[in-house]
Amino acid sequence: MISLIRIDDRLIHGQVAVVWTKHLGVNRILVANDQIVNNEVQKMSLRMAAPDTAKCAIMAVNDAGDVLNDPRSEAMKIMVIVNNAADARRLVEQVPAIKTLNVANFGRITDNLAAKTRISDTVYVTPEDVADFHAIAERGVNVEYQVLPSHPVKNLIEMLDNAAS
Repeated sequence: MISLIRIDDRLIHGQVAVVWTKHLGVNRILVANDQIVNNEVQKMSLRMAAPDTAKCAIMAVNDAGDVLNDPRSEAMKIMVIVNNAADARRLVEQVPAIKTLNVANFGRITDNLAAKTRISDTVYVTPEDVADFHAIAERGVNVEYQVLPSHPVKNLIEMLDNAAS
């Protein structure tokens, strides 16, 4: 059912549309975001960025959770994308089937990057993000850092803890 849940600031872009969807063999991309669901221009842009091989749906976070919990979704290979840790936490709390969270390209799109802690070249976090990631991990979810499938998987919680010390 859920092939991957990923946090990525850009949601659907080249890495997601080409590399991840092909690697995972997904037939659905589900963007879960309460703001974008009400923005027709952003929705159109995301749908245009999605590959022809995967149907793209954009919905509010709670609605996405309902879809992911629906037994009919089990026959699909779904990649779920959110653009922030709080939305990922909400999905993890709503969908017990989520066992792994992939994080990359997160926290760089902001007016105040200097106020965030740099965890890697592609991940910058606030204290609220760190709390959300720890809450996700406490639910038994593996929180991983991996930019591309060809890159090694790293434990994001360890990276966060090392950055804090």
